Amino acid sequence: MHSVDSHTLDELQIQSRSSKEGSILQFFDYAKTQGGQDVLKQLIVKPKTSLPEILSFQLLLKSISQNIEPWQLNVSRAYIAAAESYYASNISYTMSQDVFKHWVDTFFYSRRHPAEFYLVQSGLTATLMLMRGMRDLVFRFENEPIPEDTQDDFAFLRKFLLSDSLNSFFKTKDDQLSLSSVFYRDYFFRVTHKDSFRRLLDICYTFDAYVSIALTQRKYNLSFPEFVENETVFEAEKIWHPLIKNATPNNFVMDHKIPLCLLTGANTSGKTTFLKTCGVAVYLAHLGWPVPASKMRTSFFDKLFTSIHLSDNLELGYSHFYNEIMRIKDIAEALSREDKCFVIIDELFRGTNQEDAFHCSKTVVDGFSNHFNSAFLVSTHLYELLEIYKTSGSISFRCFKTKITGTDFENTFQIEEGIASEKIGQLILKKVGIPELLQKHISTSGNVSK
Repeated sequence: MHSVDSHTLDELQIQSRSSKEGSILQFFDYAKTQGGQDVLKQLIVKPKTSLPEILSFQLLLKSISQNIEPWQLNVSRAYIAAAESYYASNISYTMSQDVFKHWVDTFFYSRRHPAEFYLVQSGLTATLMLMRGMRDLVFRFENEPIPEDTQDDFAFLRKFLLSDSLNSFFKTKDDQLSLSSVFYRDYFFRVTHKDSFRRLLDICYTFDAYVSIALTQRKYNLSFPEFVENETVFEAEKIWHPLIKNATPNNFVMDHKIPLCLLTGANTSGKTTFLKTCGVAVYLAHLGWPVPASKMRTSFFDKLFTSIHLSDNLELGYSHFYNEIMRIKDIAEALSREDKCFVIIDELFRGTNQEDAFHCSKTVVDGFSNHFNSAFLVSTHLYELLEIYKTSGSISFRCFKTKITGTDFENTFQIEEGIASEKIGQLILKKVGIPELLQKHISTSGNVSK
């Protein structure tokens, strides 16, 4: 999949737009370290660009999830943070490449600035604790298969952590380091092997991020999707939205011979949530991550587009309707390049009057329904539009129905075949007491002048 634009990432809440808003990133964040959280942030905005990449990363995460304990680093978060601070330390009493000058400079610095030199000592202690923990992790995999995506990292760890120099470091207890030992170790880590030190930290964080995804998969029983080649497929069993508490799972199938699904339902029926659910699942699948469904089959898509929460762009002078037009243009350009697209649109052309919306929507639906290489999931309230396509062989209909009883209603949140025609806007208006509030003003202010 090509990179996904910020608009779609925001609409699917892949990352938080504010501290009060939940996100898919937070859902997967069980990282032990700040560095692990940073790696997660990098991974979640970079879909894999080919199917082999996805399948390879799936194998890695499956391997970790099936046997997660060997991948977990038995070093406290505080020690890892201290090692990172030590690596990035600006205590530059000397960075001389000459070992004798380094020793002399360090000796005098330790006498003149004992408090700052203590930071070097404590940083070294934390670093050695981290390296012992990483070495133990490597030993756990002596008789375990190593996923292909991490073989280079394990080869580096073995070479670095099992070197003669580090073996000699591990023989001395950290609280028994002499001043000369501190000099030598500091020179080793912050001068001659600084690049290796950096790579070890990065591997530590990368493994932490991988374990975080695997922990989420196990906790919520997520599944790894199956990718189908040579057809346009999207099928999901018991798919649910990870940011909604007690979300209702749904089964959904898009026939590979019918590229476009028109979705209907009353306000609050669950349409928008379902659209986002499908978008999140498709996106996660193209990261190589597990998805919130008991089972899922999908094609590899080149592009993912959503149009769910468009608004006016005051800075550019664009109205809501013009923003809708520009979004459709982006999709049309991708389709004209023959990109395989997964497109999600919530209520086509809501930013204009009903007559305009009908004609514009018909043009777009006619165009989408001819692209059998892509998949389109579109919701609409334009029932006159639905009438036109009832007998179309390239359009399917799904809906969320609402049970209305007198002045009350109940949403099932279950997707069904067909078209929903319930209208509950007035019921919602009455349910929240708006008519009474407006009438109250009239009754308390006396007769209204004619």
